[in-house]
Amino acid sequence: MKKILFTIFSLLLLADFIFAGGIVTNTNQSAAWVRTMARDASVDVDAVFFNPAGLTHLEDGFYIQVNSQTISQGRTVVSTYPTLNNKEYEGKTFVPFLPTAFAVFKKGKFAVSGGFTVIGGGGSAEFEKGLPELEYQVSGLPAGLAGLKAIGTAAGVDLSTTGYSVNTSLIGTSAYFGFQGALTYKINDMISVAAGARYVTAKNTYEGYIRDISLLTPTGSIRADNFITQKAVPTINGVKAKLSGAVTQLSPIPGLLQPYLGSYGGITLDQAKAAGAINDATYQSLVAAGIGIGMTNPGTLTLQQYYDGINAGIAGFNTQIAQLTGTAAALSQTATTLADKELNVEQTGSGFSPFFGVDLNFGDFGLAVKYEMKTAMNVTTKETKDDVALFTDGEEVPAEIPAMLSIGLREKFGSLKLQTGFHYYFDNAAKYGKKNAAGEFVTNGEETTFKGSADKKLLGANSWEFAIGAQYDITKMFGVSAGFLMTKPSPNAVYQSALSYALPTKTFGGGVVVHATSRFDIDLGFSMTTYDEYTKNFSAVAPAPAYAETYDKTAMVFAIGLGYRL
Repeated sequence: MKKILFTIFSLLLLADFIFAGGIVTNTNQSAAWVRTMARDASVDVDAVFFNPAGLTHLEDGFYIQVNSQTISQGRTVVSTYPTLNNKEYEGKTFVPFLPTAFAVFKKGKFAVSGGFTVIGGGGSAEFEKGLPELEYQVSGLPAGLAGLKAIGTAAGVDLSTTGYSVNTSLIGTSAYFGFQGALTYKINDMISVAAGARYVTAKNTYEGYIRDISLLTPTGSIRADNFITQKAVPTINGVKAKLSGAVTQLSPIPGLLQPYLGSYGGITLDQAKAAGAINDATYQSLVAAGIGIGMTNPGTLTLQQYYDGINAGIAGFNTQIAQLTGTAAALSQTATTLADKELNVEQTGSGFSPFFGVDLNFGDFGLAVKYEMKTAMNVTTKETKDDVALFTDGEEVPAEIPAMLSIGLREKFGSLKLQTGFHYYFDNAAKYGKKNAAGEFVTNGEETTFKGSADKKLLGANSWEFAIGAQYDITKMFGVSAGFLMTKPSPNAVYQSALSYALPTKTFGGGVVVHATSRFDIDLGFSMTTYDEYTKNFSAVAPAPAYAETYDKTAMVFAIGLGYRL
């Protein structure tokens, strides 16, 4: 049981709260992005994040923009494990307010910019009914305790169980806040360049519990630890006491018979009684003792056969006593692991990520390229409660954000503006806090050995995404837009788990932009994301059967952005 608790709570370390972008990187950083899906060649204020080299396209002045996104994400895990009470488990992520803010001062050939983003995470994942992994071993308790029924029958106690119940909850939160600054320079009318850096602070919290693990019995529901300590173990000890009493009663018999075996070992008990070698009382007690250990018609056995049978019976009883002693000890240990468990842990850390960009302007056509270096970052663990001894207080866990290359194209056809964007994430060169069979943190693309898996790497390849968006300005004041984004991660099966899994996505977005005044803009956007299901197959490992888990998600985003030029 402790092993399964360790496995589940450790999954919280890997919980993904990502909404758009790579496996751990958020790219949904403005309302304009939500309504178009493609902003990598932006020459508006949100270029602070998407295309810092394009800020020289702004008119001279000081600009600010704030954005807020309301995000709802659903997660579904369906398991075929045969003994589960529930086959489908749902998790919910709701972020009422995901903020970003950008500021730019543009003068001549220079632009200075700063921004605040939630570059990773930004929400919480809550599983009100837990996850299937929480219940796998619990669901096997009735079958695992089935052997107690025979012991109980021997003692006149009903130790049968017909099912289980458990109260579980898992909540994980994650937020990677990015504070960035950059300098942009216009080399000529065609080429602008930018360089900057982002400071990232990370905070993850993990809270969970497993409570009230209970067994369903013919007389009602009882806590599993109480069933073991107050019913099963006392019954076993009672059976042991009876067996020990029987051994005590039987032990003198071989010694009494031993002197007679040489001369009378070949005669039966019946013959010995008929010859007057043993009296009737002794005969009756010997017959009763033989019947007590399972002999059929003890009187027809020779003294040697009877002697050997009694010794075998004593040895058998002693073996049963030893087995019952081991069973009682194992059950007592199991009862300890079935007690309520709680987890309350926080992890914090920080790191830097330099980035560089270039923007090429060809009039109505433009090309933008940005490269962000890897954010090398560890988070340090602080324990408040850890009943399963999962964490090590003060341990540093890798929580890196991979390097990213983005390429964007923009083109204008009168009132119609088109953009495309391509992101390539260098996931294989980063560490996401996952361990190999030796318990070592590994780089995603590193060849190593994982427990219970034939996979040699966490990821099969780096992830990428492609987007295309369009905006049509109906009037100088009002425009409508729509866009499409697809992502393609390449996790191997060993990477995927019920709490942390990466799936290919398709996102459709749309919205409007309102130029309320010459200085004030409003962006309104909505997007919906669908995910490709992933099914992971698990081989049978006794006593667990073969089974499969299917992972899926859905997501919706509402966004508003307000921009103002001073």
